[in-house]
Amino acid sequence: MSYYDLKLLKRPKGTTHARLVTDSGKKAQCEIKDFEVFEGVEGNVTFLKELRGGKYKELGDMYFDGVWPIQVEEEETVVN
Repeated sequence: MSYYDLKLLKRPKGTTHARLVTDSGKKAQCEIKDFEVFEGVEGNVTFLKELRGGKYKELGDMYFDGVWPIQVEEEETVVN
């Protein structure tokens, strides 16, 4: 995974970890730099910030379709 792939992931500022909960209820958590481990798994991703004492603060969430790296559609340029 490259730095560019991680920049395409829209996440809140200060995110250190991500938690994935699948539709069947299974859970996984990893550091945000290791996000590619969720490739091929669909579910709801919650973005977390690690606080002192091993606790986490939820910053936001999104639905992840399992496609990594995130595909960006380039817009066609119009020439006049």
